[in-house]
Amino acid sequence: MKKIFVVLVLLILFSLLFLPLNTSLADNNPTGRWAEKISERVVMDIIPDKNNNEYQIFITWREDNLAQKDIYRFNAIKDKDGNLAYKNGVHISRSYNPDKTYKDELNYSDGSGLIQVNENELVWIDNKNKKENTAFIPANKDLTKDTTIKNKFLSITLPEELKGFYEVEVKKNRIIIYDKASKEAGFGGYAFGILLYKNPSEHAMMPGGRKIGELVTRFGKIYDVVLSQPTDVQYDYVNGSSESYKILYALGEKINITGVGKNKFVKDQGMKGEDLYKDVLKKHITAIKEEWDSTKLEQENMSYMYNIIRDTNKNPLDKIGYAYNDVNGDGIEELMIGEIANGDWKGVIYDMYTMVNRKPIHVISGGSRNRYFACNDIFVCNEYSSGANESGWRIYILVENSTELYPQLGFKYDGYENTSSPWFISYDFVNDKWINVTENTFKERKSVFDRYKRFDYTPLSKYDSEN
Repeated sequence: MKKIFVVLVLLILFSLLFLPLNTSLADNNPTGRWAEKISERVVMDIIPDKNNNEYQIFITWREDNLAQKDIYRFNAIKDKDGNLAYKNGVHISRSYNPDKTYKDELNYSDGSGLIQVNENELVWIDNKNKKENTAFIPANKDLTKDTTIKNKFLSITLPEELKGFYEVEVKKNRIIIYDKASKEAGFGGYAFGILLYKNPSEHAMMPGGRKIGELVTRFGKIYDVVLSQPTDVQYDYVNGSSESYKILYALGEKINITGVGKNKFVKDQGMKGEDLYKDVLKKHITAIKEEWDSTKLEQENMSYMYNIIRDTNKNPLDKIGYAYNDVNGDGIEELMIGEIANGDWKGVIYDMYTMVNRKPIHVISGGSRNRYFACNDIFVCNEYSSGANESGWRIYILVENSTELYPQLGFKYDGYENTSSPWFISYDFVNDKWINVTENTFKERKSVFDRYKRFDYTPLSKYDSEN
C-alpha cells in the first residue's frame, strides 16, 4: 500500500507542472484559480493543455492546520454546452503527522462528474457523491501566500502540493529554485531560475538561458526577464535521482510571474516581431512606393532585388512579403523580407533584421545569385553561384544580440576545381580551406541542412493597408 501512496503523490505532483493563468470567463473560458463560494477554503485550479482541448483540474481543501485534507484530480473535456465533463477522477485523503509528514490514502480512481460553467461562477457536480453541488467563484483572496516567492522586482508562485520538495535562493536580481532531494544527495539540484538583466548583452549566449519577457519598473527602467535552466549535461547528471526534480525542472517553462508593487512584468514583451519591426516594414514599403534605385537601396541596407521585382510586377507590394521567425533560438523573433514565390525560391530571404540591445538592426541582404534561407531551427544558409560549374552553401548561426553570422560548415560543387570529383566540404570556408569528398559523403552531410523554412510571406500590401 505504501508504494501505491508514493505513486499517487508523484502523479499529483507531475500533473502540477503548469500553473493556472488569470481567471477569465471570456468566451466561456474557465481557466484559472477558483475558490469555494462560501468560505473560499476550497481551491479549484483549472489548467488547459497547449491547444485548450483538455483541462487538468485540481480541487484541494486548503485550510491550514487540518489533520486531513481531501485532494481531487481529473482531466476534463468541454462538452457541447461548454461545461467540463470528466471521468477517471481520483480522490485522495491526505493525513498529516505532527512532524508535518503525511500519508495519502486512495478513496477512488473512477470518479466522474461535471464542472458547469455559468456566467460568474462554476458549479462542481461529482457523481460519486450525489449531494455534492458546490459553487466556486474567481479567487480574489491571496490563496498562495505560502507558495509565493518574491524579490525586489517580481514574484513567482509554485503549486501548494510542491511544498517541502524545493529550496529557494532569492537575490535582488534572481530567484533560484532547487530540488531539495537532489541537493541533499550532492547533485546541486538546480531546477530553474528567473533572472533579471538590465542589458541584453549580459545574458546573450548564456547556456541554458532564454528571454521570456520584460519587466518595466515604476521608474520606467526595462529589464530582460530570463528563464535559466540546467544545461543538458547538468540535467542528465541528476536525471533519475529525484522524481520531484523532473517536475520542478519542467515547471520553469510555465511558471506564473508577476511584478512586485508598481513593477510590471509582460510575458513575451520585446520578443514578438509584430511589436519590434514596425518602422522597418514601413521603411521598405516607402522604398518600393517611391521607387528607390539600386544605389539608394544599397545605401539603406536593402536588397537590390526590390528594384527588379518592382520593374517586373504591376503591384510589387503584392509580390514582396515578410515573416517573423526566431532564427537563433534565443526566444526573440527576427524579421525576414523576401519574394513571395514557389518552388526552390519559396522562403528566400532578401533582408533579415534582428534585435541588438532592444533595437532592430539589419543583418544581411541577398540577391539572385546570393540567396539566404533559414534552415532547421537555428541555422542560416547562404546559397551562392559563381557560374555554371560552381555552386555553394555556407551554413551560419546568428549570434544572439548581434548581427554576426558565425560560420559553421560549407559545401560546394566546384567543377572548375575538380572536373571528375567536384564535391567539397569545408570547416573553415572563411579561409577558403576545402576538403575533396565523395558524392555520397557530400550528399549525406549536406542533407542535414536541406530542411529550409519555406515561409508563407504576408504581402507588404496587406501590412500597408492595415497600418
